[in-house]
Amino acid sequence: MRRRVIIASHSMLSKGMAETLKFFEGEDAEFVVITAYVDNKPIEGIIEEIFADIPDEDEVIVLTDLMAGSVNQKFMPRIARPHTHLLTGMNLSLAMALTMESTDSYLTEERINQIVDEARNQVQYVNVALQALSEDDEDE
Repeated sequence: MRRRVIIASHSMLSKGMAETLKFFEGEDAEFVVITAYVDNKPIEGIIEEIFADIPDEDEVIVLTDLMAGSVNQKFMPRIARPHTHLLTGMNLSLAMALTMESTDSYLTEERINQIVDEARNQVQYVNVALQALSEDDEDE
């Protein structure tokens, strides 16, 4: 079993995400990157080509930018494939956690939900978070 990671977005977000992941994880990190709608190629054909080359036993993690976006919608039929996970609203914390997870076994739904929760907690309004920290310090 091999884990494949597809990073797909409108325009260049996915390319930047992949480059940033390589910065942290090293140049050997492998991702399939889809920068949709920048070259007038239909995304359906790109997705078809990618999945045609993936053996059934391989796990596929797809990260997209927007839940209601067309890029995410085009991947939805693929979740019927075994060991295929579609996650949207990607951020760097989510992408790093998923791509650095052990490949000794398939990811479980429970583990993916834990990773999503952790990544969700990384989204913070820093003004308020710092204010709360200041108030905690004053209370001590």
